[in-house]
Amino acid sequence: MILSKTAIGLLCVLLLFSIFMASLLNLIATDHNFYTEANNEGINYTKSLGNKYGAISDSTENIVWFLQISDIHISIFRDPGRISQFQQFCDNTVRRINPALVLATGDLTDAKAKDNLGSSQVKTEWVYYHNIIKESGVTDDTIWLDIRGNHDNFNVGTLHSQENYFRNYSVQGIVHAKSYVYYLDKNGVRVAFLGVDACPEPGLRRPFNFIGLLDEEEQETIKNLKLEAETKADHIVWFGHYPTSCILSMEKDSQRLDLRKLIGSSHGSQAYVCGHLHSMGGLVPKMYTKQQRGYLELELGDWKDNRMFRLAAIDHGHFSFVDQKHNTWPLLLVTNPKHAKYVMPGREPLHLVPESTHVRILAFSDVSVTNVQISFDKISWMKCRHTEGPLYACQWLPDLFKTGLHTLYVKATDELDKEAFIEHPFSLDGTLLNFEIFPRILLMLDAGVVFQAIFGTLLLVNVIPLVVLRLQRYPPKYHRRLPYRLWHHVLRRVWLLSKIDRIFYPIVLYAIYIPIGPWAIGELIDGYIGVVFAWGIVIKGTLLPEPFTYMYGSVQMMFVQIPLIFVLAYCLENRLFVYNLRGLKLLLRNFPFIFLLSIQLLLAYFFWLEYGTMAFLFGPLRTWSIALTVLLWYKTMTLPPDYCRKLIKLNELPS
Repeated sequence: MILSKTAIGLLCVLLLFSIFMASLLNLIATDHNFYTEANNEGINYTKSLGNKYGAISDSTENIVWFLQISDIHISIFRDPGRISQFQQFCDNTVRRINPALVLATGDLTDAKAKDNLGSSQVKTEWVYYHNIIKESGVTDDTIWLDIRGNHDNFNVGTLHSQENYFRNYSVQGIVHAKSYVYYLDKNGVRVAFLGVDACPEPGLRRPFNFIGLLDEEEQETIKNLKLEAETKADHIVWFGHYPTSCILSMEKDSQRLDLRKLIGSSHGSQAYVCGHLHSMGGLVPKMYTKQQRGYLELELGDWKDNRMFRLAAIDHGHFSFVDQKHNTWPLLLVTNPKHAKYVMPGREPLHLVPESTHVRILAFSDVSVTNVQISFDKISWMKCRHTEGPLYACQWLPDLFKTGLHTLYVKATDELDKEAFIEHPFSLDGTLLNFEIFPRILLMLDAGVVFQAIFGTLLLVNVIPLVVLRLQRYPPKYHRRLPYRLWHHVLRRVWLLSKIDRIFYPIVLYAIYIPIGPWAIGELIDGYIGVVFAWGIVIKGTLLPEPFTYMYGSVQMMFVQIPLIFVLAYCLENRLFVYNLRGLKLLLRNFPFIFLLSIQLLLAYFFWLEYGTMAFLFGPLRTWSIALTVLLWYKTMTLPPDYCRKLIKLNELPS
């Protein structure tokens, strides 16, 4: 049986889609058995940890806890609550929880202009950040580890430039300009907190500052810090602003540092905690995954809009965490048994859990906690004994839960009768819970590759159909069914448009220019002229391979260049088949063109606010495309009568 062209095309599409989905699922797989891959090393490491910590009982030893806060975005222009509630966090929350340290993972200040488009460092915002920490006295009893985010790097020419206020107004910037490590040795637990500063140098104004960049020097620094941490600590907690999916390493000797591989190469690495993505505007509130090397990557929701912070603990070598909204009490964290979703074989002494004698829970409130209870069936509740500090313990019989997945229910009450209730799944035989698909995609793929793929796809969509239609000798045939008939009607108009040289060649040539030529020339940093290309940005004699340019170009392709083809096809129909239009009718007929032109003007205006007059005037992507749109519309609407008659005859050819 001979297959039709449609069937063959459909099979090809399905084949390509299947290959794509198989590759995607392989990239975001979280069931990669790191422990089996490094079996001997994992056994030796976890056995050594188990021997060091001993049995898990109700002892208050061998446990430390810490906090994380991210994307504070202190601003003098918007939402004063960010500042006042951040002060509350330092004054009250940190004092009540009394962590060993606090991680502040970037975007400490907003650095955005009053119009919300321009971007530059605002000294007053840094002074607020500095004074709140200083006046609260939070650093008297707690270690504060802060690191830069992309907003803290807007319009910063060099690390030593005057605009780099992180040096003078942060806690760690005076000592550590970029990546660093801090060692915590407390209560029998030795942890290295390794901060990764991936802010590019120079730091451009927004939006070309979304992807982190590790240059050759920083790659070597991080490697050395990791080697040092392995010798001085039992556990490594990595922290930074950008997720690993948003960090690009520059090539050195035709090789690039694989940050995920570097983190995962040490059995002591338990987690990489970060911010930056703001939980995708709250759409992905639990953006967690286990990377294929076996460690956790945990993005924390922002303080900016959602007032989130994280409590994490290492208890007898087991890493646990919970994310909490500010001023929500009581706060509970189960540290034994370990949450089933977040177990890390080969990195934690998991064999201690089935041998443990007590369930262990950290409980905090802004007033005294009066009662903590647990249940394995929500019918019979057992009261936990308060040991010391925030630790509550309750005896249990692990042998009753040897196989399968089980749920521990915990509820706590404080003296103001505020209650907290959590469900905590666990297993003792290695039964795992799956991570959600969207967090895995956002944290496990390479954002730069995704941006390039989107840009390339839109570029092909802009060019190939137009070229194919131009090569087609006869017009697409009409279909009897209404939806298909409407589509083929549009397709026929685009086919006619592709036959007009003065329209076809400018559209195709401009589409070819976009991935090759410069998009804008302007003052990308105060005092420095730079050139923006699709494949990177040239400034100060340095090429910054900023992949977000592809996303910026994708916006142009999606909302301007591709719609332009259909708008011109619609205008061509008006020119060929609609007569004697005047006044309001003429205006309504040209509404699609006016709407498209308005979008372009708005995008160009935003670009002017972001990068100034020079970039606006020398901006082939945003500004000059307006002139191209107007020119093509004018040429379409003023086609000579002879040319119009020729096109009408083409339209009348049999399909």
